[in-house]
Amino acid sequence: MASQEEVPLFSKMEEHVRQNPLSFHVPGHKNGILSELKWQDMLKYDLTEISGLDDLHHPEGAIREAEALLSSAYGASKSFFLVGGSTSGNLAMILAAVRRGERVLVTRDAHKSVVHALELAGARPVFLNTKKDVLTGVSNGVDVATLEQAFREYPDIVAAVLTYPSYYGTTFDLARVAQVIHHFGALVLVDEAHGAHFAASDAFPRDALRCGADAVVQSAHKTLPAMTMGAFLHINSDSARLARIRHYLQIVQTSSPSYLVMASLDLARRFMAMYSDDDFQAFWKMRAKWVDYLEDAGFIVLLPDDPLKLVVRKNGYSGHEIARHFEAHDYYPELADDRQMLLILPLTRSGTQFAPTRELRAIKAPKGETRPIEFATPKLSELALSYTEMAELDSVLVALDEAVNAVAAENISVYPPGIPFVLRGEKLTEAHIAFLKATSGVHFHGGEHLKDGKIAVYL
Repeated sequence: MASQEEVPLFSKMEEHVRQNPLSFHVPGHKNGILSELKWQDMLKYDLTEISGLDDLHHPEGAIREAEALLSSAYGASKSFFLVGGSTSGNLAMILAAVRRGERVLVTRDAHKSVVHALELAGARPVFLNTKKDVLTGVSNGVDVATLEQAFREYPDIVAAVLTYPSYYGTTFDLARVAQVIHHFGALVLVDEAHGAHFAASDAFPRDALRCGADAVVQSAHKTLPAMTMGAFLHINSDSARLARIRHYLQIVQTSSPSYLVMASLDLARRFMAMYSDDDFQAFWKMRAKWVDYLEDAGFIVLLPDDPLKLVVRKNGYSGHEIARHFEAHDYYPELADDRQMLLILPLTRSGTQFAPTRELRAIKAPKGETRPIEFATPKLSELALSYTEMAELDSVLVALDEAVNAVAAENISVYPPGIPFVLRGEKLTEAHIAFLKATSGVHFHGGEHLKDGKIAVYL
């Protein structure tokens, strides 16, 4: 096995670029010569499946070696580079693990890509309500008793899809949950989009693979230094179903993968694998400085399980008001909700500088008292219509007040983070409608007609 210091794909690309070759292949910028000067150096690495650079969908050389290093770094039996983000990984993972008409247990805090994968697979989802994290108030983990209840009521469940960690950096006892799921003979599929860095240090929460997951998807671009859309998929199971994963990756990913993204994944793997205790201590000092800086500015800083995440609050202010204040000082947060703002720190190494650059002026007085928006869901629930049934129906737009007891014809998610709180195929309740009205002005994925007070439904 090659050393984790090596980056086989990136090295091959560098070797090619040093030859200063003439391009008679795609892409059309021809190694950057047709582009503006400031782009030329970068575009030299925007290559394609020419001799020596291997093929993502049938790797035999540099990409195969790079993926072998990736699986070794994370302790997986097989790992894959993804150029379509965690979305493509979630799609392929679920399509491989679930056959049409089979039941799948899904936590209600699943990302919309998981819901889309269930639809494409023709699965019969059973949605499992999640617990609320005491510190941050966000959805996080499942109650083991409810999990066991789900398997008793639906003994034909073939897989469970879990989110770990939450967007806000909270975690739960995934090892215990995975143990219960395996006891009932189901596969453990984990969307670990925000945990690609967990394996870098034992001081981070335990990563999903070490907790016993069968398949794990990670967004390397979220917390490791990979380019946007760069992600990893790991398999740690001898399941015949998961052996079909490369077939589905070819279906959901482009046949013209970005070598820039793949090279950044090669480099991000090395970054994670070579992360040292000295690096972590430097990171810890940087983090402490930011916590002190924020608290000195009068903000409340919550520290979830993931040290990369800082949740910022201020009494009497919504997260959106806090975020606007930060952006006015050229600090751009990851997201804000009705009660708090989320900052994601970089995984700095020894010698990397990341410090406050300006003083935060006093925040303006709030317009009024902020009240968190609550939305309760049942412990276990199913869709009112199957995906097969919905495919045969036409939807109509109705006013929100007329939609109670109708079946939703669209997924509606606040973005970020992209977790649907209205699921296509579920019956709309008064609580749904009240929640939609209370979140007016929020950025949605889906719900294109909410601004007009309407929603798509099946009558």
